[in-house]
Amino acid sequence: MQDTTPPSMINLAAELERWAHRSAADLALAWQTGSWSYSELASQSRRAAGALHDLGVVRGTHVGLLQSNRPEWLACAFGVWRLGAILVPINTLYRPNELEHALGHADVEVVVAAGRFLRHDYLEQLRSLCPRLFGDARGEDRLPRLRAAAFVDTSGLPPAMDWSSVLAQAEDYSAIAEPAPNGDAAIFFTSGSTADPKGVVHTHAGMHRAARNVGERLGLDSADRTYGYLPLFFNGGLVGVALATLDAGGGVLLQDVFDPSAAIDLMQRHRCSVFFGWPHQAEAIARDPAFDRERLGLRKGPGANAAWASALLCDDHRCVGTWGMSETGPMAACSKHSDPLDVRRASHGRAMPGLEIRIVDEGNQPLPPDTEGEIAVRGDSLMRTYHGADASDCFDQAGFFHTGDGGRLDAEGRLTFVGRLRDVIKTAGVNVAAAEVERVLAEHARVASAYVVPVPHPTRGENVAAFVVGDGDAVDLDEIAEHCRERLASYKVPRHLFAVTAPDIPTLGSGKVDRKELRRRASQLAGLPT
Repeated sequence: MQDTTPPSMINLAAELERWAHRSAADLALAWQTGSWSYSELASQSRRAAGALHDLGVVRGTHVGLLQSNRPEWLACAFGVWRLGAILVPINTLYRPNELEHALGHADVEVVVAAGRFLRHDYLEQLRSLCPRLFGDARGEDRLPRLRAAAFVDTSGLPPAMDWSSVLAQAEDYSAIAEPAPNGDAAIFFTSGSTADPKGVVHTHAGMHRAARNVGERLGLDSADRTYGYLPLFFNGGLVGVALATLDAGGGVLLQDVFDPSAAIDLMQRHRCSVFFGWPHQAEAIARDPAFDRERLGLRKGPGANAAWASALLCDDHRCVGTWGMSETGPMAACSKHSDPLDVRRASHGRAMPGLEIRIVDEGNQPLPPDTEGEIAVRGDSLMRTYHGADASDCFDQAGFFHTGDGGRLDAEGRLTFVGRLRDVIKTAGVNVAAAEVERVLAEHARVASAYVVPVPHPTRGENVAAFVVGDGDAVDLDEIAEHCRERLASYKVPRHLFAVTAPDIPTLGSGKVDRKELRRRASQLAGLPT
C-alpha cells in the first residue's frame, strides 16, 4: 500500500506503530537469549522515548548512540525518532580521537552508550573528553555541546547516568513529534575520501523509501528471518537489514559479537532465510563444523555475485547483486530476487526505484553503455547533504552525487561496479580513507611522511598497507603500529608497514606520488601476486 504522507512529515516511529498494529504478536527481534514481538518493540521504544525526554531530548536534539547490536539499540533509535530528535549512530570500534571527532562534528548533545564493549572503555573515554558531565571541573572539556550521558550495563553511576535507572523512572512517551527541520532522521559517519569521517544526513522519508526498496528487490516477507551482523551504526545495518525486514513484517536476528557457531545456532533456531554479512563472516560460518548448507537454508539477501555465495547459500537461492554506500541509502542498485540466477550473478542490478544512475567521464559528461567511468546518483533515497556542508558542495548542478566509484551500465541499465576511483580502501566491507590513516601516521614524531595504499586479501577484499618515511632516525615499525592502534579503529590500522626513504617513493612526471606503483610494490612486499 502506497504511503501518501508528505515526505517532510514521515516519522519512522509512526511506521513502527503501524508495523506493531499489523504484526503485534509476530517476532520482530531475536538474539541469543531472548526475543521481542512487534508489540514489545513498540512498547520498549515508547519507554526509551520517555527516558530520553527525561534526559532533555526534544525535537531537533542530536542524540549519539554508542552500543553494539542489541535490541535496546533499536528501541532507543525509535525513541529518538518519536521525539523528533536526530539519531547519530557511533561506530563501536572508534578510538578516543575518532569518538571525539564524531560527537563534536555531529553536534551531539545527549549520548546513550555502553560502558564497555570488547576492549573499549567508553565510560573512561567520555570522562576524559567531557569531565564536566562527571562533576570534574578541573579537566579540559573537549565536547562543550554534550550535556548528558547515560550508560548501559554499567554499575556505580549516579541514577541520572545509569540508563537502566533512567528507564525505570521514565513514563511511556506515546506522542509522536513532527520530525526535525528538513525531515532529518539520522547522521551516519563514513570515511569517504577525506581525512576526517563525514556525517551523512538522511531523512525519515529517504530511509523509509530505501528500506522498502530493499525489501521489494530482495523479496522479503513476513515469513523471513534476517541475520544481519552488519553493525546498526552503519546505514546498511540499520536501513538495509533492520528497517527493510521490519517493514516487510519479518524478524531480525541480532548478534553483538560475531561467533560463527553461535550465529549458526541462532539462525537454525529461528529458521533464518536471509543473510547479510561480510565475506569473512560468511566464510567463517561455512567453515564451522556445525554448518550444514541445506539444513541452514539461507535463500535471500545480497551476495549473488560474491565468491562465498555457493558455499553458504542453498542451490535454489534468490540472492541478488547489489551496489551502494552510506550516501546512497545504502543500496543504489540491486537486481531482483525473481531474476534468473545468471542475471543476478552477472551485475549489481538496476537503479533502485526513485534513483537514477549515470556513468560520467572526468568532465561530468554522460558515457554510453558498456563504457567505464564514475558512478553518479540522484534521487529521493539519496542523502540530503553532508552535515555542516552546503548541498552545492555535495551534488553537481543537476543534483547528482559523484560517488568516486568506477562502473559501467549495460544497454538494459544494469550496473557493474569495477572499483574505487579515489584513495579509499574497502576492507571487510568498510571504507577506510587513506588520507585519514596517513594523517595519523604523520602525527608520530619519527615519521616524516606516509603513503597508504590497499593490498588484496582473499576474504576481506583489501587490507591497509603503509609506506613510512622516517624523520632522520630509523623507524621502529612496532612502535608505529602501536601508535596507530591507539588512535584508529582496528580495521583502519595498517596490516602491512614498510619503512622506506624519501627517494624510494615513486612519482609521476607531474611530481605527484605514483599510487599505482605503490600498490604494486605493497603487494610484492606482502608476498602477493602483482
